[in-house]
Amino acid sequence: MLISIAIDFRHADVATRERFHLSEERLTQLYRTARTEVITESALISTCNRTELYAWVDSDDPAVIERSVQVLARRWMRTRSEGDQLLTTATRRVGKDAAEHVVRIASGLESQVLGDGQILGQLKAAYKRASRGQAAGPVLHRLFETALRAGKRVQTETSLTAGRNSVGAEAAITAAQRFGNLENARCVVIGAGKTGARSAKQLHKLGARDIVVVNRTLQNAQSLAGMVGGRAAAFETLHVEAAMADVVIVATGSEVPVLEAAALTRAREACAASGYALLMMDLSVPRNIDPAVADEAGVTLIDLDTLHQPVLSAEVMRKDAVPHAEIICAEETNAFMDWIATMPARDAIKPLREALEDVARREVAFHSKDEGIAEKAASRIVAKLLAGPMAALRRALQRGEPLDQHAMMLLEMFAPTEGAGASQSRRTTGTHRAVPAVAPAPRATAPLARSARADSRLSPAPTSHPAVPLVTTQQFT
Repeated sequence: MLISIAIDFRHADVATRERFHLSEERLTQLYRTARTEVITESALISTCNRTELYAWVDSDDPAVIERSVQVLARRWMRTRSEGDQLLTTATRRVGKDAAEHVVRIASGLESQVLGDGQILGQLKAAYKRASRGQAAGPVLHRLFETALRAGKRVQTETSLTAGRNSVGAEAAITAAQRFGNLENARCVVIGAGKTGARSAKQLHKLGARDIVVVNRTLQNAQSLAGMVGGRAAAFETLHVEAAMADVVIVATGSEVPVLEAAALTRAREACAASGYALLMMDLSVPRNIDPAVADEAGVTLIDLDTLHQPVLSAEVMRKDAVPHAEIICAEETNAFMDWIATMPARDAIKPLREALEDVARREVAFHSKDEGIAEKAASRIVAKLLAGPMAALRRALQRGEPLDQHAMMLLEMFAPTEGAGASQSRRTTGTHRAVPAVAPAPRATAPLARSARADSRLSPAPTSHPAVPLVTTQQFT
């Protein structure tokens, strides 16, 4: 069963979200400790507006699922008490609800800024982290692939992502609305990542001519400054640069505030800027601006929660695209749930697939002398061969019938006696065939007679091998 535990902007303010935020180091630890006998896969999505943990629990038992949720919450927060506190705030989702939610996230339908263009990249990065940490398995691989495909479809098939669609861009627009004209305003952007870059570029589009980019890596600051006709400044000078600015936008990945209230006060006094209007916007989680800066005369501090209000007005132009986007999300979610429903059928038929792929691979490799071509061709051939059996197993599942009888019938017909994938190569005159040995059927029926006729076309087997009935590859077509 797919489950999720979510902390997002709809149900938790920025202070709560940063409390449950996980650093890269903690995320690595979580991936190492989250797996149990029943929790076989996990992946965490972390953005400025949400932290959500997805996991696959190898059970449908509600009691097992509840225990798994508690285990994940405690591993997330390290202690039982903190894990319990997390669950009092978090939103839980199970099964289709969890799958649909992550698909909607990828599509921008669950973003603070409707149609957020950055969320797809953030989701892809989360998927890569989970894959690198060997935490994601086949189910979450399929889930994220489905979500990313849905997000791309929404971008190309609808106008949901049209216009302004990022927190960075909205911050710049808010600054322009506050000042009326940015041409004579000094704007400082701290952080040269995606959000900082969006902010700087939007400030430039809105007429800002004095843009300063501050970043820990000066080279990255110089690169962004060059794009917007601004200048780069060393990270050590950020308090001085902020003191002399009219607008400061902060978007870094720091776990602690990079702009401190006391240091900013000293810098403003040294620059004779005390009391002057200064608009500061913190787009980071955890927050990167000390909240105490708001106590300084002339300073206005906006965080993500405050920014949400003007963002709402920008959503109007994209709301018409929501119904179409929701149809796409529903289609992709249903496809994923169909895939989940047929997992038992795929597991049941797996030995047969391996046996057939081994036969096909050997045959193609013998003629093509190329293992890569043989691998791909074998997969395509077997997929076509098994389309019928898979459809039959799906129908059996829908009827509520157990798969054992159907799977055993297929295995008795095709699977080698030495295990799935086992095969022996035998030579005929002028021809080389890879033929799997098949266990004799329990009754001498017409299929056995056909098998005997097929065997008569082959030369006798070498005496070093036991005599077993043989089926040529022609019988699989």
